[in-house]
Amino acid sequence: MAAGGWDILLSIVYYLAYAWCASRFVAVQVPGEGWRRRLFGGLLFCGYGVLGIFVKSGGMPYIFYAALSHVLLLGLIMAVFGGVWEKKLLAAVVVAAMTGLVWNFCESFFCCLGLVLSCKLGGGGKVGILDVWGSRMILVMTYGTGTAVACLLAKPFETVFAGKARGWYLCLAVPLAAIVLILDLVNWAASNGIMVQDRGKYGLYENQLFSHGGICLFTGLAMGAAGFFVFGMNRIWREEKTREQYQSQVLYYQMMEEQYSQMERLRHDMKNHILALENLVQNRQWEQTGDYLREMSLAGSVEAEDQVTGSLAVDALFYHKRRQAVEQGIRWQCDARLPANLTIKDMDLCIIIGNILDNAVEACCQMQDRRRKTAEAGKVNRETEGQRDVAGMAAEQKILEEPWIQVYMGTVKKCLLVEARNSTDLTECPGPGRRQKENFTKHGLGLSNIRSAAAKYHGAVHVESEDGVFIISVLLPGAT
Repeated sequence: MAAGGWDILLSIVYYLAYAWCASRFVAVQVPGEGWRRRLFGGLLFCGYGVLGIFVKSGGMPYIFYAALSHVLLLGLIMAVFGGVWEKKLLAAVVVAAMTGLVWNFCESFFCCLGLVLSCKLGGGGKVGILDVWGSRMILVMTYGTGTAVACLLAKPFETVFAGKARGWYLCLAVPLAAIVLILDLVNWAASNGIMVQDRGKYGLYENQLFSHGGICLFTGLAMGAAGFFVFGMNRIWREEKTREQYQSQVLYYQMMEEQYSQMERLRHDMKNHILALENLVQNRQWEQTGDYLREMSLAGSVEAEDQVTGSLAVDALFYHKRRQAVEQGIRWQCDARLPANLTIKDMDLCIIIGNILDNAVEACCQMQDRRRKTAEAGKVNRETEGQRDVAGMAAEQKILEEPWIQVYMGTVKKCLLVEARNSTDLTECPGPGRRQKENFTKHGLGLSNIRSAAAKYHGAVHVESEDGVFIISVLLPGAT
């Protein structure tokens, strides 16, 4: 194959690699079906191919090629994928910055390595440029390494793009766009041979080595700065959300404690209420008696299954969560007692119990929704095709199975044990960094709050799922 044919083949490989890794990265971060990813990749490959032809023919300077390539990438992402435009803008900027920095770093590093090796293997004679095949080998290694890095970073970036405000995406995109602009200027300067001014002191070998070394150093520092900025901002955002949720939970539990205090006052005044009711009954004032009883029920919400643990805040929490479960058709069973001399603060205990019960109620509701959808799909299939759908019928039978939650709280060897079990149809446990719900942010913060509150008392948290039962146990020292 002629030299021009190899160059064309390498250009095609480069454009294919770029289109593939860009489409894969963007498809992970922004909404879009599989056909959108394929359409985006195909159009991007064709667009870069056309731009490459103009560059090879000498009809387009590099700086215009760089600007048009970024416009093409941004325009295709905006047109093909869904979602808010700020998020798509950030996706385009991240792709341009990530691929540009990685490929420039790899190319400069491999060029420096190639120059040094050519000098050593050439018997000590300094060589100014690499040969054609050496340059082609460097391009292959550069594109391969850059494509692999872009693919590996698609998943870590998913948390950056998940659940943020629109302004957050825009603020993150501006500094990265500045890095892309500076990188384009550096590449333009390098392509015009004005990176190093030797003033006659150095030869071509040193100029090439210093130029590639400078670009390698610059891109390496830029990659580090961009990574610390993006993931640092993401961590700050998550910590801020955790703090906000923590504070909102504290206010929520304080409100429930006030509500439960009102109920306790009603119970304390029960003697007076009984005397008043007795007087109404003796005078046969039945309508007034009914009104009085209804007012008492609304004021105190007294129910037979209310927990009395010894803490007003915890009692109010159990009361509220039990009502939520009953309203969703979930069978509730609770055995909870607190030791008299408990050193654990009510606020931390409510955070642990509240997040556990929130996850349990949500898991039962999601299980019912999934079973209901499966049963409805099976029913439609049988009605349309007249077939016996065994899976659908089994799902319909499972709908009749009432979801349940069991809670135990008590003292075990001078430690407080909080354990919750709930029915589930999931087979994997949510561990640190693993997703079990569609809303990753909410689930991650809930379990993180449990672990953080338990860590304050050097406690242990254990989760497991087996035979359709999800179990979470929290052991807290401090019970005497």
